Amino acid sequence: MTIQNISDTLYGMPKTLRTIVICTAALMLNFLSVFLFYDLLHLPLFMDTIFTVAVVFYCGLLPGLAVQVLYNIINSLIWFAKLGRFDGFMMLYAICGILIVISTWLIARNKNEFKISPVVTILYLVLIALISSVCSVVAGGIIDYFHLKWQNIPDMMNPIKIFTESFVHQHFNLLASCILAQIPISFADRLIATFAGYGFFRLAERLFDGKRQGKNNERN
Repeated sequence: MTIQNISDTLYGMPKTLRTIVICTAALMLNFLSVFLFYDLLHLPLFMDTIFTVAVVFYCGLLPGLAVQVLYNIINSLIWFAKLGRFDGFMMLYAICGILIVISTWLIARNKNEFKISPVVTILYLVLIALISSVCSVVAGGIIDYFHLKWQNIPDMMNPIKIFTESFVHQHFNLLASCILAQIPISFADRLIATFAGYGFFRLAERLFDGKRQGKNNERN
């Protein structure tokens, strides 16, 4: 099936069904992104919100929340299968994703302003990355703190665990160490995910909305 066929099929769907299909695709692509960047390339980044950001830009707040919450539910079940026991903290990390979606949407809802100029676009995206990173750092650090106090954080979090241990060795308390350890990885992850997500949004806009614009022009 070609891109044109996909575009035609999506264009012919009712809006609700089209949104469900887009969200399902974004959810699967988020898992593919994690597999590619973390499992295969072993980068110390999560890369699990690129297509969530794209959905927030393309479909809005509620679809973005749905993608992120479903991602965390499925990811928790995967870790349950790996560990042989349920780790409730894995579900709590959904809070980080929810805050990322909300902070992104607060700025992304004015997406027409992104098209004023490339400089404005970059500034808006950096602002989204900064705000969502702060939300992720604080929420993730607090969750990590209780995660470490009550049970060991799984291997997926090892990059952050290494940073946390280094701050503890420098005589920072555990909560401060957990929050500070989030900063380098979270900021890099948010910066990449925000720019990539916006890029995929613009790509989808060109591929799938071009036909709609053409039909409107024909009617006029």
